[in-house]
Amino acid sequence: MSQHNIKKTQCNSLYAYQTQQGTTIIEAVVAIFVLSFGVLALMLAQITAVNTTINAANQSEVTRAVQNYVEEMRSQPGLTIRETADSNGTKIRYIAKDYSHYVTTNTATCSNKLGIHLVNASLNSCTISANGEITVTWGGQSLSNDVSDDEFSYSLTAGQS
Repeated sequence: MSQHNIKKTQCNSLYAYQTQQGTTIIEAVVAIFVLSFGVLALMLAQITAVNTTINAANQSEVTRAVQNYVEEMRSQPGLTIRETADSNGTKIRYIAKDYSHYVTTNTATCSNKLGIHLVNASLNSCTISANGEITVTWGGQSLSNDVSDDEFSYSLTAGQS
């Protein structure tokens, strides 16, 4: 073999290695596939964060509405005279607060009284009892179809003082 043939062979083998430039279609598809999973994971994290924020906003809204209404109930209670007997049989009369004029079991009426405005959720029940207890339950804001853990509740009593 002559010197000229060796150089030509080396050049041809170097040229053969240099012919592949860029990426193959399989590499591009795999890269797009991996990138799409990353984007989907980011979207799921964003959706979960939004759902958590909506849940917190609804809990804050219900808490605010119930506490405001309880303060109104405490400032304008009905008064009744009650009677009890001590151990000697002596009658003792006292004035007690009465919240019976606030009583409602109708969800729409209770919601209007409290002024509750929920985001992406529905009010399941709202009651005000004669002892001044307000109970609100709501749900329907979860992304899953499992409704067993999708109900939230808040309760507060005006109390007797």
